Amino acid sequence: MPSTLEPIKGTPLKDKPAGISKCGMSHATFAQHRSSSQWYELSANGQTIGSPIDLDFYRQVQGQEPIASFQSKQKERAKV
Repeated sequence: MPSTLEPIKGTPLKDKPAGISKCGMSHATFAQHRSSSQWYELSANGQTIGSPIDLDFYRQVQGQEPIASFQSKQKERAKV
């Protein structure tokens, strides 16, 4: 993970990712720019998006899955 002095890189996202939780920079996979509210997926190959001071960091929450996927699994279990 980059130091707090190095610029952070990421790929812009259209919307806020689902199933995320705020975390520290070292565990993050997503970030939101504080002034523009733009969401990014963190990536070493992405564009420079700012310094760590400009960003809020998030990670994917374990065990989260889309509701449609959960509902289809429940229907399959009900058939058994």
